[in-house]
Amino acid sequence: MQFPHWQKAIQASADPQRAQQYFEQFKEIADPAFLKKADAGQVNIFVSLFSGSQALSEQLLSGGGYLDLLETETLRAPRSKKALARELNELLKPLLAARDYSGALNTVRQIKQREMLRIGARDLARLSHLPEVVREISDVADVSLSAVFEICWQQFTEKYGTPYHLDINERWQPTQFCVLGMGKLGGQELNYSSDVDVLFVYSAEGHVFKMPPRKNEQPGRGMANHQFFNRLAEAFIAEVGRMTSEGFLFRIDLRLR
Repeated sequence: MQFPHWQKAIQASADPQRAQQYFEQFKEIADPAFLKKADAGQVNIFVSLFSGSQALSEQLLSGGGYLDLLETETLRAPRSKKALARELNELLKPLLAARDYSGALNTVRQIKQREMLRIGARDLARLSHLPEVVREISDVADVSLSAVFEICWQQFTEKYGTPYHLDINERWQPTQFCVLGMGKLGGQELNYSSDVDVLFVYSAEGHVFKMPPRKNEQPGRGMANHQFFNRLAEAFIAEVGRMTSEGFLFRIDLRLR
């Protein structure tokens, strides 16, 4: 079956040969009624994606349920960071409650892949502009990294306990830890292939306790905060960069820090 409006858009695209190749594959999984009735905006989104990005085209055709993501109205405006964080947190809640850490990390990777497809489609179809694109990519990174940290934190505190330090009044206080975004991440200027540059900081030296320590309680043989946070950072780095069947999140290069 021929689709003249699709063929017209393909011939006018940046790479007609590649667009035609992916359109032929798309026809095998798409509803013929959609192909026939798709309006100019919908056709532009798909053809721009097919001609502009091999990686995103193959992701779309992988059968991951992405077709609804590329609705014209869905892509017309950027997505807020708060909305993305809220959605991901809701998905992670039952997995963390069940201590399904592998499932939780895979969920983060799936959401990241989906969001990068959405952002790329908006970009290639010229529904967005550069400042908006890099801000959205940076937001996805922020939300993804925060989720990975929460998953790693729960794993480590369940296994080892919680880090504490003594304040100026000799009272034990929970020790704070932070992953700081530096470079392009910190400036909300990430592009599609950027590494993420991070810095790890914690508030004070101390010790890890399984139960909240009482005043004047000695640390005993508990793990030192430095050792705990060093292991936590290593686990975080490994999960962010791990390549899986769900893809990976981001490359982290700590050599400059």
